[in-house]
Amino acid sequence: MSTGKSVVDMQQLADLAQVSRSTVSRALADSPLVNAKTKQRIQALAAEHNYVLNEAARNFRLKKTRIVSVVLMIDPDSEQRTSDPFFLEMLGSIADSLVDAGYDMLLSHTAIQTAAEFRKTRAYRQSEGILFVGQGKVHDELNMLAAGERPIVVWGAEIDDSQYCVIGSDNRQGGFGATRHLIDCGRRSLAFFGDRRLPEPRLRFDGFLRAIDAGALNFDAANELAVPFEHQRAETMIQNYLDTNPAIDGIVCCSDVIALTAITQLNQRGLRVPDDISVTGYDNIGIASRLNPPLTTVDQHIRDAGRIMVERLLDLIEGRPASNHTLDTSLVERGSSRPS
Repeated sequence: MSTGKSVVDMQQLADLAQVSRSTVSRALADSPLVNAKTKQRIQALAAEHNYVLNEAARNFRLKKTRIVSVVLMIDPDSEQRTSDPFFLEMLGSIADSLVDAGYDMLLSHTAIQTAAEFRKTRAYRQSEGILFVGQGKVHDELNMLAAGERPIVVWGAEIDDSQYCVIGSDNRQGGFGATRHLIDCGRRSLAFFGDRRLPEPRLRFDGFLRAIDAGALNFDAANELAVPFEHQRAETMIQNYLDTNPAIDGIVCCSDVIALTAITQLNQRGLRVPDDISVTGYDNIGIASRLNPPLTTVDQHIRDAGRIMVERLLDLIEGRPASNHTLDTSLVERGSSRPS
């Protein structure tokens, strides 16, 4: 509904108040550099004449976009999709935190080949900072991006020569806890499903081996399956693996999606979970508790992760230092594992 009053721009408002444009700008920003009486008079005139701050113009002058890009590090070889439940839950957490901070989100899932090429993308050029969900196989390229003008924060695993801020869960702890749980359940012949060419699964496998050693068990290298995070390819690989009828009684999976795929394939072969084979997942996505049987899984505390990633990136954007952060993991025990 119109108030019948004309809308003025900043110069007109400055003329009405008989002050400079800079004084108007400071007064509307509640700057202490403007005395209280002048500030009140300018703010009253702004309200009377329907003055609305042009945020876009202000941000342009300040070289700020109030946009953060979020890049899903999808490995082109895996055919993983943006609709992966882990990505969706992480995106929800990040988006909520960005909204609270007054930032918009630009989503990208273009595979990163080189830092030089990525610098040409909208995700780089139009944002104040970038969140990478995962490291893929481009750790060196991320190091090069970290030396550029856009601050970056990465969800993933700490690597010795990382030049970027890393937020992640304790992957060794998670892999150890899931494996130790199956051993405590009486399982003695364990398989590991996950592609340890990627940084996070590699650390989960380290934890897996530590638990095997602590339990004085033997591990058959044939029971390590480099399963990708993408459902269809994982399904084919797990089918082929199970066709060899391995003598296993437990599977440690690097994601809940992989675990769901494994349980489906086991059921199709008449193997009961957890009676014949116990299975653990990783991530504790929303559907994990609604599977049949409900999935025992490692909780990475994704809601906290997204919030911390945003906090660290905003620190960098504002010129403050930002340290790495490792979240503890916790094992959520459900029906897919129990003592034999």
